Amino acid sequence: MKLRRLCAFAFVPTLILTSFNLHAEQLGQYGNTWNIQEQDAIDMIKGRLGEMEKRGELTKYWNDYRDTQLAGLENPKPLPGIEPVVEPQIRMFDPTYTYAETVKDHLGNVLVPAGTKINPLDYTPLSKAIIFIDGRDPKQLAYAKQRTEEHPRDKVILVAGSFLKLNREWGRPVYFDQQGILTKKFGIERVPAVLTQNGRQLQIEELKL
Repeated sequence: MKLRRLCAFAFVPTLILTSFNLHAEQLGQYGNTWNIQEQDAIDMIKGRLGEMEKRGELTKYWNDYRDTQLAGLENPKPLPGIEPVVEPQIRMFDPTYTYAETVKDHLGNVLVPAGTKINPLDYTPLSKAIIFIDGRDPKQLAYAKQRTEEHPRDKVILVAGSFLKLNREWGRPVYFDQQGILTKKFGIERVPAVLTQNGRQLQIEELKL
């Protein structure tokens, strides 16, 4: 694999799987022992479901489960620690990744020496703006809607509110920052915030509406 091709994926975390030898130790026998009789798991589940059905509880159980799952999708929990912008500001984020260890192929050939610095923007430029908003705030919604109408390539990511509802109302994809992965990555603690590329860095602009 060429270095340039490998570098394009520098911002993707690398999972290193290490194998361990597991040793079992015979500790001997203490006291009397009996064979453990375990009910087959599937039969046990079927039995419990059958009992619930006899009591008339099964339909209610599945309906409650369905409603809970749909409610979670329709109205995901707001990300903790995200507040409205009080004072507008602009800051920069350097996405440069430094290889802490040398990367080799299966033959031991060095692909990337330790200490190599890679900026993913050199290989995959950010051609659109990413707008982080609180979907419960009418002002932020109005701003994001107008901006995406003027710039259809821009993407809206919610930190709170119903992205499914906005998908239906706006007729375009709206996303939710699941588990706060992006806001944590870019250190976004206030919204609305607009992420764009500025040279070889990312610019994060917090807007006071």
